[in-house]
Amino acid sequence: MLWAGPAGVLEGRWRPARVDRAPRGVVVVAHPHPLFGGTMLNKVVYHVARVLGHDLDLASLRFNFRGVGASAGRYDEGKGEIEDLLSAWTEAERRAGSGLLVAAGFSFGAAMTVLAAERRAQAGARVPDALALVGVPMRLFPPPEHFPTTLPLAAVHGEEDQFTPAEAVGRWLETWPGPAALRVVRGADHFLEGHLPEAARFLSDRLKEWL
Repeated sequence: MLWAGPAGVLEGRWRPARVDRAPRGVVVVAHPHPLFGGTMLNKVVYHVARVLGHDLDLASLRFNFRGVGASAGRYDEGKGEIEDLLSAWTEAERRAGSGLLVAAGFSFGAAMTVLAAERRAQAGARVPDALALVGVPMRLFPPPEHFPTTLPLAAVHGEEDQFTPAEAVGRWLETWPGPAALRVVRGADHFLEGHLPEAARFLSDRLKEWL
């Protein structure tokens, strides 16, 4: 699927909720850093979208940030990518109609998800109903120190993450104004190789409690 984004066309993959009844909403999953091979085809992104969509009766949208795949534009150091993500949320809400908006992301996509939610909150617009984050790269893209509104946040982080220590993520979540839960995966690095089912299940279980 293609739609008009802030810097030109954006490319995405939409998966309807596979339920007989009306879906509960949509999950949008943002991919890792565009300059280091991140795309919507990343296996962490795919797995999170599939599991959360299935377990929570949600449609799912994965998409490419500007300059990736068939998406127009070029990398904008995280500034324009926030606009891309906001556009993806709007497109997902349009397609899904009423219902939940779950915002998820891996690595760079996790950072963009938090910053885009902050942007919506500051603008007085609808924020996502929950955030689901994997491998938040806090050193490269620091999250806001004081998030402006309450919403649930579930996060997974590798014990041996090579970009951000798990302890730093834990300290950040201690300040989160809404419900928050963190799973530190023992023996896992940033990419959670071999641990994706555990990671996605944790996110799913926590969101089921809150939504």
